Amino acid sequence: MDGGDAQAPWVHQDVTEGEWAGWRMYTTDPFEHLTGPFHCRRDDAGRMICAFRAEARHMNGGGFIHGLIEQFAILPRLFCESTNDRLERAHFSTWWNAMMIRADYTNPVIHDLYWLHEIYHAAHMPYIPGIAKDAFNEKMQRNELEASVCSEIQVYFEMPGLREKSFDFPIYADRYLANPDMQIMWQAHRNVQIETLRMQRRNVMVGKPEHEMDMSERWIRRFAEQNAAYALAWSDRYHEVEAHMYDFQMMAMHGLRSDAINKHLAWLEDEAARDKADHVPFRQEAELATAFYWANKQKHAAAMAQA
Repeated sequence: MDGGDAQAPWVHQDVTEGEWAGWRMYTTDPFEHLTGPFHCRRDDAGRMICAFRAEARHMNGGGFIHGLIEQFAILPRLFCESTNDRLERAHFSTWWNAMMIRADYTNPVIHDLYWLHEIYHAAHMPYIPGIAKDAFNEKMQRNELEASVCSEIQVYFEMPGLREKSFDFPIYADRYLANPDMQIMWQAHRNVQIETLRMQRRNVMVGKPEHEMDMSERWIRRFAEQNAAYALAWSDRYHEVEAHMYDFQMMAMHGLRSDAINKHLAWLEDEAARDKADHVPFRQEAELATAFYWANKQKHAAAMAQA
């Protein structure tokens, strides 16, 4: 895990005047410039800081993105790069407030959907010291369910026209986007519609007979099983993360944001220092989760290629 510059294909430009003087921005990607523009710089400690100013053009009528980013920003955040991508892709570092930078997306819309998913995770993650194992598993599954519905279904209702710019193959959301009843419910009772989508997906994850599923639903079930494997990998140490993250959260909420993030960074660096090979925090847990993750990824890619 490392906090350096992402190996992105874009060219940065130094900003020399105005409110962003001293920052850098990327100007060669028109989509990123339109949806941002996004700025970055290093602070006095050498850490990368990223920011953009939310304006009316960034929001739909419901304030979807603005509200999510506002909640995300309640706590100070860390962004990092992987030092061993095979291990850290499956690691879900967002749980412990280290947002993993990924620069290998060729479609900027899909890249944004990745960030939407991770930001939702972080913005809505509760931390409960002493939580029992079953309750912890339920908490993590609920957080994944909500993040998935937000970034894989709800976002297309929030932003009409986005679906045509994302994936070039059928996805789970298409059945709801094409359903007139869902469109009416979205306009008339949005909160109930979102909860309906969550329960529909939850049913696919744990209840619906597999012989009644289509391919998209089968892969939702597969990835739900992956989440169960992740919870098993953390069964001996999850309580350490929950206790630390609760303390970090409360320190920041009491106004000690700088102290909180510095203490949090030191905690992660101390854990990463135990891995002499790749500087990966919680390496043992990463190794336990990674085999299942990559096996699923390879099978999913093969299935999509044949579809």
